[in-house]
Amino acid sequence: MSFPQTLKQKLLDRGCCGILFSGGFDSEVLLRYAAGVLGASNIVPLTADTRLLADYYRKHILSVAEELCVEALFVSINPLSIKEFTQNTDRRCYICRKEIYTSLKAEALARGCITVMDGTNTDDLNEYRPGLAAAAETGIVHPFLEARMGKSEIAKLGVFLGVRGNPSDSCLATRIPHGQTITIELLTLIESMEAPLRPSVKGRLRVTAGTGSLHINYSAVDEKLIENSLGQLKRIAEKSGFEIELHLLEP
Repeated sequence: MSFPQTLKQKLLDRGCCGILFSGGFDSEVLLRYAAGVLGASNIVPLTADTRLLADYYRKHILSVAEELCVEALFVSINPLSIKEFTQNTDRRCYICRKEIYTSLKAEALARGCITVMDGTNTDDLNEYRPGLAAAAETGIVHPFLEARMGKSEIAKLGVFLGVRGNPSDSCLATRIPHGQTITIELLTLIESMEAPLRPSVKGRLRVTAGTGSLHINYSAVDEKLIENSLGQLKRIAEKSGFEIELHLLEP
């Protein structure tokens, strides 16, 4: 199966690369492809170890790294120590990403990798992603963009590489609406609600914070799973003084 020669050449031109690996599909495709092109000894998987990373993805990252025979490098970062982040303004994502990119790039440089790249693709340019400004400021490279690859091309490459597709997801902070303070307690609660479901869900799943309630947003394909887990989810929420509301996501 052939893919844009540009992608392979961009990797070869740069040699040793730090690759931002969140555990999501796009970053995994990039990591696996880079391992094949450059060899495991020339890639450094970099993951921000924060309270915003669900344990499900942490375990997946370790599993992929073991399969590729590379070290999963977790760098401890604490966005919750930044007041403007916890205040949850519309600059939240930018602030968090700037902190993460700066720390991970420093770690890559310390290990001899000048280039740090991520899985940003052409479809991401159609969405509001303030983190892209932080990436530009810290010199993060986007090889999928350089190769003019979108999600459909990445999906095909992922199938070729044997990547198991996880539903689209984002960090735990995105579960808390702008203006509502981000706390460890709320992040932990949201994670405890999602964790029992995450290994089994087939569609999108997001537990978001409301006023006195937690909204369980799920896809139709997981309706039975949610129904069977409802009692457990209610107990978890009620222990923290929350009610739950179910929201079926549009296809």
